[in-house]
Amino acid sequence: MQSKHRTLLECVFVECALAFLLMLVLCGFVGSAQTATDDQSVNQDDNSLASIPWGAMYTPNEHLTDKGMTGAVKYYRGRRGADSLIDDLKFAQTQGVRLILTLGSVTPGDYLDDEDHINMEIVHRELDPFLEMADSVKPFIEDGTIWGIRFMDEPHDPTGYPREFDVDPEELGEVFGLIRSYFGDVRVASTAPPWYLIQVPNAGYAFGQCNNDKVPPGFDGPVDFHRDQSELAHKHGLLYVASLNANTNPAENVDFFRIYRQMCELKTVDFVTSWQWPQGRYPMPSFESRFSDSDPAVQAEITEIPTACGR
Repeated sequence: MQSKHRTLLECVFVECALAFLLMLVLCGFVGSAQTATDDQSVNQDDNSLASIPWGAMYTPNEHLTDKGMTGAVKYYRGRRGADSLIDDLKFAQTQGVRLILTLGSVTPGDYLDDEDHINMEIVHRELDPFLEMADSVKPFIEDGTIWGIRFMDEPHDPTGYPREFDVDPEELGEVFGLIRSYFGDVRVASTAPPWYLIQVPNAGYAFGQCNNDKVPPGFDGPVDFHRDQSELAHKHGLLYVASLNANTNPAENVDFFRIYRQMCELKTVDFVTSWQWPQGRYPMPSFESRFSDSDPAVQAEITEIPTACGR
């Protein structure tokens, strides 16, 4: 009887032990599955951001995502510009497009006084329509829709001034600081190369531009130029925007987009763009015109650009 009783207890113990082990296995499986799901979610998020923005300057909203484009440089000035800004940001946000916002006049001479110093009163007159709406703009900075803010074009070589003249970097840095004091942790820069912007306080990126027929001496084409400039920018803690001019570039369309794709492949380039989407009064085809070229060789290059932008 005792033996029978002991055997019964042993069976119960074994069954309980097996049930406990099964429970541990199931819990471990669920935990692993949950971890895998979490990891997958993280990886998906990483993948959505693991690509640099690419596109053109002044692309209209209806074309922002044509053929996989993910970035644009936009322009806003005055009350009219301020009135359209939030709607444009909301649209870009829904499309997953990242923007560089050009705010105020881009002409350096518009901001300089008679002694060629930046006049902060004029700066406020140009920027106040946007500074006043900073609280509405900040969420788009925080979620990455606004990649950066651009203020002033080519302060290192302003139109209408002697070749050796440039806008005082310290004074420009004061403007960048003003912008950041309203908008918070946002990248601010001008359309200017690294050698100049590394001197400007509060700058967050450099902006390199190139033409096929106007490559600075010492460089073997636009790709070589942007490789060098992007490495210089990164060395000094700046991100780098690479631009290939379209409207003043004599390159054939297939060569243009081959070079553009190769620029995207440079790992020290953080944003790729082209001046400019609209034709304007310029002699060579615009980015839009080149983009719509039905030549299979041109379209093959364009198709490869999203992959080239992967990081």
